[in-house]
Amino acid sequence: MASDNRPIWAGITPWQPLTEVPARQGHEHMVEPDSVVTSSRQVQDPPPASAKAGPLQAGLSDTLTRILFDLMVYLFSSTSVRIKRLNISVRVFEKAKLEGCEKGFIFESAAGATTYLIPLPKAFEALGFPCPYDRNHIEHSYYRELHRFLLTKDPANKSVHTEFRVGDSGSTGDIVTIGQDGTRRAYEITLSTGNVLSNATKYSKTDYVQIVFLCRDYELREAVKACCREGGLDPDRLAKLDYWQFSGLLRRQRKLSLY
Repeated sequence: MASDNRPIWAGITPWQPLTEVPARQGHEHMVEPDSVVTSSRQVQDPPPASAKAGPLQAGLSDTLTRILFDLMVYLFSSTSVRIKRLNISVRVFEKAKLEGCEKGFIFESAAGATTYLIPLPKAFEALGFPCPYDRNHIEHSYYRELHRFLLTKDPANKSVHTEFRVGDSGSTGDIVTIGQDGTRRAYEITLSTGNVLSNATKYSKTDYVQIVFLCRDYELREAVKACCREGGLDPDRLAKLDYWQFSGLLRRQRKLSLY
């Protein structure tokens, strides 16, 4: 029997994240590996290990590499959940986290008593994943996507939208849900009191039944509440406002066994 001179890696399908639809494999898309000469099919020497190491060959520790891959798969896990899943000590995790922060791959963000590691665009590029949020407002975009994810788990919501156009002003809402009964609710990711009043007023003359300020922690929630109460908003508009902590929505979804 004639031997097959193709290298052992020639038939391996490249890894692809489960969130992406695989490319259709027709004959017109099939390409011989670079290491095979198409005419004589003579095998060349395999590429050196350094050439196959990929974008993560820049001296990253094994632990940081594991954390980065874990972030790609479980983007919204808290730090405590991530440590437990990776089965590493807090000391080892903290050392790798510091390395990742210093090298510009991740940064840590606190939401009340819960902390999250947020991967930066550099991390997505290094691992070949598309960056899911706005590079100019990374922390805000991360929390917007986190709460969009949580709200999609709620069966009371027929659909969930981000950056949804509000009225005729050209403004957009961070997250808008449309309930099974057709009612619309807006959720504004609130990391400071800077734009609170403008975010409240942009929903005037609309049919939204509730506008929820999703706040990082208790202190900010109370500050936002005071800002709206003392900001001269009319009673009807104030009656539609509500103020939640990030942890409140998470606890609610867990209570419903939805996440």
